[in-house]
Amino acid sequence: MGLTVAEAFILLSFILLLLFTWWQIDTEKRSLRLADSLGEMSDADKASIIAGLSDGTFAMARALRAAGLGAQDQAAIEDTERYSRFMREEDLKRLMSGAVELEPGTRLKLSEVVEVTPEMRLRATLEDLLRPSDAVSQASERLAQAAAAEEGLIGMLERELGDKIRAAGGEITSDGTIILPQNILFDVGEDRIRDPKMLRQFCAPWVRTLQSSGLDISDLKIEGHASSEGQPGQSPEAAYLYNLGLSQRRAQNALEVCLSGLESRSLLDWARGRLSSTGYSSARLVANEDGSENREGSRRVEFSMALNREKLLDDIREDLKGEMEPGRSQSGMVRPGAPASQAGAESKLANPEDDPVPPEQGTRGVPRIIDGDTLVIGERHWRISGIDAPEAAQTCQTRDGSSFACGSTATEMMVRLIGDAEIWCEEIEKDRYSRSVGTCYAGDIDLGREMVKVGMARAYLQYSDAYQVEEQVAKTERRGLWAGAFQDPAEYRREN
Repeated sequence: MGLTVAEAFILLSFILLLLFTWWQIDTEKRSLRLADSLGEMSDADKASIIAGLSDGTFAMARALRAAGLGAQDQAAIEDTERYSRFMREEDLKRLMSGAVELEPGTRLKLSEVVEVTPEMRLRATLEDLLRPSDAVSQASERLAQAAAAEEGLIGMLERELGDKIRAAGGEITSDGTIILPQNILFDVGEDRIRDPKMLRQFCAPWVRTLQSSGLDISDLKIEGHASSEGQPGQSPEAAYLYNLGLSQRRAQNALEVCLSGLESRSLLDWARGRLSSTGYSSARLVANEDGSENREGSRRVEFSMALNREKLLDDIREDLKGEMEPGRSQSGMVRPGAPASQAGAESKLANPEDDPVPPEQGTRGVPRIIDGDTLVIGERHWRISGIDAPEAAQTCQTRDGSSFACGSTATEMMVRLIGDAEIWCEEIEKDRYSRSVGTCYAGDIDLGREMVKVGMARAYLQYSDAYQVEEQVAKTERRGLWAGAFQDPAEYRREN
């Protein structure tokens, strides 16, 4: 199988989470018996492992690293922490309940992995575990794809808004939440927006970027936050209630101004279906390093997003059951780089006899953009013929050798070419995933030709020479990808 230590480390962490749910359901005593079987580890180490499993985090991974995986595996730890974003406690319990249905023999093999062992034994144990079933690796791959898709979205927000937000005194956090201090939007004690034009100029690209990502975003939230300080002479209880009303009014006013800046009906409708406002008063204070309240930092407005995890969780649950839906590809996985929410649609399209969309439908409409060469109209997936764009998680190099997210950049280019326009596509054939392959147009613009002309996609000469001339011109003039260095997208897919 050839797992690297880092890959084994990440996979082991995921398996430990599966075990945790089984242990909790089976009884607490089994957890204690397991701790007693962990070789020669000290009582303190055992207690640390039990505590880590109990709160649903990846503290166990850190303990294993301390037990012998080595400092060179820092990248694996960072990846592990990144995946933990998908593991809220309630979701974890729901998701991993599928582990109870595993066969006893599989449970036994899983329990063998928990033993802290040297690298070679760890690798051999993982290979034995995955030989009879690839359910765990499938689940791990789904998480990796979802993490890459979300990181691509956060990168888009950073490129679109990062400099403007920081110049105004705000920040974008690692999970994509945008924080604006009180003084950017409000005067002290006031709930009226000081500069509505500035807020509209920020809010429109925020919503537009989220919509164009192609990810299943279930909620957008504008949150008002306050310090514990109220009016002079107020008790803590009265100050809380005063700030509760103030923070709620501020969040609602910010929402109204935000909606007023959305320029198109489709974007406005999309935002209305997801956007809400909430005032938290002083319930979520910002603390200084010494633990004291940072009153100025606590007075803020946050713009956050939440991705719909239900489809991802359901898919992983099915992986754990070992059930394959009829018509899926052998691996059951979404095309690399596509959002996890695409899996259900592709499984339907994989069997043409079960496809609920008649051939004449899904050829014209406002599309959902998956990446630089893949679109969805209605429920019909289209692969643009004759081009091959970088995958969503792919990175490339600029002329000076620095790295940039070329997969996200190609997707953004397609978004700009289409805008809010209706497009139409002509089918040429079906690919192996039963997606429609064809030429797509936005008005008179051949989208495939334009992507190759600007250098954000290659001419897919293995299947068509329609855009060979455009590629040669883009290459000669060093446009887009050709300005630096990049891996051929087809080669990238084979290696990833």
